[in-house]
Amino acid sequence: MRPNNSPLEHLAAFAIAFTMGVVSTVAISVYGKRMARAGAENQKPTRS
Repeated sequence: MRPNNSPLEHLAAFAIAFTMGVVSTVAISVYGKRMARAGAENQKPTRS
């Protein structure tokens, strides 16, 4: 017997997966920018 999934369930699953993909992409981008900024601050010349 085949499962009887409605098209709305498929659409909801796709929307959830798509949204989580966007959220993770934004989070990784923000993290990368913060790490680049932190790395640049650590590279500032110091007096010795």
